Amino acid sequence: MKLFFLFILLFFLSICYADRTVAPAFLWDASKDTLGRVITGSPDEISGYWYYYDDSNEGGASSYTWVSDMKDDYKSNFFGQMVQMYGSIQGSYKLYKGQNDDEPYIGLGFNIWSENQEGVDITEWGGLCIEYSSTMDFMLRLGHEDAANNDIYPTRDIFRFDIGASKQTTIFNESWSKIRGGLGPHEPVEDYIKKIANILLVFSGPDSTTGDFKITKIGSLGTCDGTAPGNSLKSSTYFTFNSSPTFFETMSLFFVKTSNTPEPTV
Repeated sequence: MKLFFLFILLFFLSICYADRTVAPAFLWDASKDTLGRVITGSPDEISGYWYYYDDSNEGGASSYTWVSDMKDDYKSNFFGQMVQMYGSIQGSYKLYKGQNDDEPYIGLGFNIWSENQEGVDITEWGGLCIEYSSTMDFMLRLGHEDAANNDIYPTRDIFRFDIGASKQTTIFNESWSKIRGGLGPHEPVEDYIKKIANILLVFSGPDSTTGDFKITKIGSLGTCDGTAPGNSLKSSTYFTFNSSPTFFETMSLFFVKTSNTPEPTV
C-alpha cells in the first residue's frame, strides 16, 4: 500500500512539473497576506514572491523610497513585513536616466512558476485585475519565458495592459481581448499567454519623474471585485474550484507550500 501511494505521489509530481499547470484563477489580497507572496498554484516553494527591480543594469539611476519604518534588508522578507504592517505594497520613486539610452524605469513583479522563470499557460485566467492607487500611469506587463522577448522597456513591442493614474484606490479589470502590443503577426496573444514567466508592474517616464503607488490586490479576471464567473476565488492564500476537484487539483492544493525565503532582487 505504501508503494502504491509513493507511486501516486511521484506520478503527481512528474505531471505537475512537466506540464507546469497553475491555478485556473488566483487572487493576491495584501490585507490577508503575511508572506509577500502571490499563490499561483505552482508547487515550487519560492514561486510568487514579490520582488522589485530598477534600470541600473542599463545605466539608469532610478530609485525607490519605501515607508520610513521599513528596513530594506535582502536577507529578510521585505514585502512580507510590509503587507503585515500596511496591508499593501506601497512606496515612492524617482526616475533618473543616468547613462540609460532609453526611458528610465522601476517596477515590481512576481514569478508565476519559479525563480527560473519558466513559462506557463495562463489562458484560463481570462485576463488580469489590480486594485491600486498611483500618481502616474504604469504598465501591467506579461513577461514571456523567451528572454529575447522579455525586455522591460515600455517602448518595445510587448503584450501589456496600460493602467491609468488614480489618486483614489480603484480597480482595473480587463480580459485578454483588451491587451495591447504584441510581437507581430507570427505571435498572436492566444499563443503568447501560453508561455508567461512573470507578471511585472512597470513605472516609466521622462527623466526626473517622481511618483507614488500603492498595490492592494492583483488577480485573474474578476477576482479583485468578486465578479469572476462562479465566484471561484475565496481566499488570497489558496484557490478553489467551480466544481468538485479532481485528484490532481486536490493534490496540487496539498503541495502548495509557503516559505519565508524572499524573491531575489533583479
